[in-house]
Amino acid sequence: MSTDASPKSRRLLLILGALTVAAAVLAGVLYFTLYRPDQRVDDAVRATVTDTASQGAIALLTYKPDTVENDVGAAKERLTGEFLDYYTQFTTDVVVPAARESQVATQATVAASGPVEVAANTATVLLFVNQTTTSAAKPEPAVTATSITVELSKSGDNWLISGFDPVQSSG
Repeated sequence: MSTDASPKSRRLLLILGALTVAAAVLAGVLYFTLYRPDQRVDDAVRATVTDTASQGAIALLTYKPDTVENDVGAAKERLTGEFLDYYTQFTTDVVVPAARESQVATQATVAASGPVEVAANTATVLLFVNQTTTSAAKPEPAVTATSITVELSKSGDNWLISGFDPVQSSG
C-alpha cells in the first residue's frame, strides 16, 4: 500500500500554492498602489501642505480693526471653492463689521501641525491653533485653543485651502 499522493492531488496542491502566491502578490501590489496613496508623495510635499495649512490658518484667523479688510483680502487669496465663497460671506457679514464696530483684534499661532492624509492633488492637515482675541469691551486678551482640520486642493503648482473645520471634541 503506497502513501504517495496521486499525480492529480499533487497537481491540485501545486495549483493551489501558485494561486495563493499570486493572491498574496496581488494584495501587496493593491495595498501599495491603491490603499496607500500617500506613498505617491514625498516628504517635501507633506512639508509643503503642512506649511500651507499653518500659514493659511494664521492668515484666516488674524486681523486688526484698522486693517481687517486688507487682512481678509490677503487670506482669501489662499482659498478655493465653496470654502472661499463661505469665507467671503462670513467675513463680509460678521468679521469685518465686528472688527470695526467692537474693535475686535485676533492673533493666531499654530502650536502643532501634521499631515493626516496627502495625495497627489488633495491633502488634509491637522492643526492645533491658539487664538488671542481682544476687543474694546474686553481689552484683556482671551486665548482660545482649537484643533482644526484643513482640507487643501492643488491648483496648478499651488495648494489652496478648500475646507477649514474645527474638530469636535467627543466629550
